[in-house]
Amino acid sequence: MNYEEAAEATVTRAEALREIARHDLGEPDPVALFFQEVGDKAEYTGEEVLSWLGY
Repeated sequence: MNYEEAAEATVTRAEALREIARHDLGEPDPVALFFQEVGDKAEYTGEEVLSWLGY
């Protein structure tokens, strides 16, 4: 999957959290920060997750 495909994908909450966990963000609680900044939803766009991760 390339970046454009990933950005256009819809991912579940669990998939988004797994991807966040795979990145060492140096934050004490990256999930709480993600929810604060993006929201706690059942699904996210790939763009939301990728953008939040800094891609």
